[in-house]
Amino acid sequence: MTKIVKMSEKNEHGTLEQFYPETHAEAVQGLVTVSEEEKATWDGKESPAGAEQKANVALNSAKDYVDTIGAGTVVFQGANIMAAGQKYKWEASKLKFGITLLFSRYDSANNTPLDYYYHSVFLSKAQLANLAGKGLLVNMPSTVYGERKYLYVSETEVAGHNDNLNNASWALRQVTVM
Repeated sequence: MTKIVKMSEKNEHGTLEQFYPETHAEAVQGLVTVSEEEKATWDGKESPAGAEQKANVALNSAKDYVDTIGAGTVVFQGANIMAAGQKYKWEASKLKFGITLLFSRYDSANNTPLDYYYHSVFLSKAQLANLAGKGLLVNMPSTVYGERKYLYVSETEVAGHNDNLNNASWALRQVTVM
């Protein structure tokens, strides 16, 4: 195999120019030969306008994804004390960041949710994976009543416990999956 050597010399203006010695000219030309068929194939590649259009579609898709992922999906809205057997499920593919549980005061004597003392709890996807099938004690913010909710959580559901019947002055009002 012939070794191709690149050389340089100063021209009449004093600037340095690179060149290949004449004995290697054919070898160098062979390295850069492009057939007419290859040129036609290359000319048929993406145009700047086509590439820009594809980039804009990808950008808009990414913006839509970011705009909707933070909104989350409400899988439950109402009022539930969350006793044993009461649960809410969602598809695992919907879970990107975590879930938000929203609680409020509840009048258990009249079975009426009260629209005050809202209390929100966020559980990350990592926490849900770590707690899968385990019980989670959620203290309600009132120090006077000392109430709590005991829930079983995972990456696909939140379920209640009978202990929550004894803590009926708070209700789960909304579950949002993000």
